[in-house]
Amino acid sequence: MRHKAETQRDQQYENGLLLNKYMLLHEELAYTMNIGNIGCVEACLVPWILIFKATGKHKYAMHMTEFLCKVHFTYPEGLR
Repeated sequence: MRHKAETQRDQQYENGLLLNKYMLLHEELAYTMNIGNIGCVEACLVPWILIFKATGKHKYAMHMTEFLCKVHFTYPEGLR
């Protein structure tokens, strides 16, 4: 049988890991926008859409989703 201490999760540690994950995602997005790597910017937007939806920022998520759909399916070839 396991001890109580072994089955408890370290919530502070897990929250720190999540914060680091989100900060690194922000850094990657900022860097790729600065160097003009649009493919990586598009890849970075997908996790942000999920983050905004999870936090109740539905308008941000909707506009980012709409932007990605327009870029890939609506805009003419020269504008893509």
